[in-house]
Amino acid sequence: MKPSPVFFLFFLLLPLCFAPMAHGQKNELAAQKISLNGLKIHFVELGEGQPLLFLHGLGGSFKDWAQSIQSFSPSYRASAIDFPGFGDSDKPEVEYSIEWLTKVVENFLREGKIDRVNLVGHSMGALVALNLAAQPDSPVKKLVVCDVVGIGDKAGFLSYALTKKIMGPESRFETLEGILRDEFKSMIDNFFKGQKPKTAREFFESLPKTPFTGKPFLPMTPSVQMSASIIDFDIRPKLSSVKQPTLIIWGAKDPVAPLPDASFLQSRIPQSTLKILDGCGHSPMLEQPVRFNQEVLMFLQAAESGSSR
Repeated sequence: MKPSPVFFLFFLLLPLCFAPMAHGQKNELAAQKISLNGLKIHFVELGEGQPLLFLHGLGGSFKDWAQSIQSFSPSYRASAIDFPGFGDSDKPEVEYSIEWLTKVVENFLREGKIDRVNLVGHSMGALVALNLAAQPDSPVKKLVVCDVVGIGDKAGFLSYALTKKIMGPESRFETLEGILRDEFKSMIDNFFKGQKPKTAREFFESLPKTPFTGKPFLPMTPSVQMSASIIDFDIRPKLSSVKQPTLIIWGAKDPVAPLPDASFLQSRIPQSTLKILDGCGHSPMLEQPVRFNQEVLMFLQAAESGSSR
């Protein structure tokens, strides 16, 4: 497959498509650092009680959870980490993947002497959360996943997300949007069908170097590596192993993760409940923090009492 100019634009913008918008909130949480096998991880923690851990998405950090941490700290030991490669955590030269980040979370829980945890994940962090919850003898007690990426038609949602990123969510140039989206989808479909090399990571690494500097056109930064891992990783075979009570929260207007993916998750996770937030995009915890936190709190309290919502 011969890359087109749109192809290069696709991979340059891919990490931006998953990054949550700040929405003007102020972060007043004091960060701490913990060493996990020599890896320094930035995190915040407030409150006492049952452990509640928040995992951010691609391009995010613990700051995405500032309002949630403050909201839950009166009743929970609420914490959030910067994944390695993101925020202020170390950025080691390793092979980044969903599986590796899952092990980082396991080490964080072990270091904090947390045997059972209520886990909340957004976007990429939700994939990590699902992966950890699906493991035998999982430390996850209750699970909340929000706008999970990489579930269904990856070519469809990636092409749509990129088009909206370029054109803007309120664009009225429908014809141009259609052309751009078709170009993206055709390119990605060809890659998924042909897959030479076999994985997105290998494909990223095979891209040519820039003629002027001799450096890789697409440096394998943590964000790029995790973009490849989201494409390559398939959580679907593991969903039936997620036995924990699970709340699925989804923005009705999410331009990145389509609504059918939310319904798919609900159909495959045995003890799951789906809550769709009207008027919300990809980052409900930032766009509608009060409602998001209320939904999570009601779910956790219902799960504790054994009642259903």
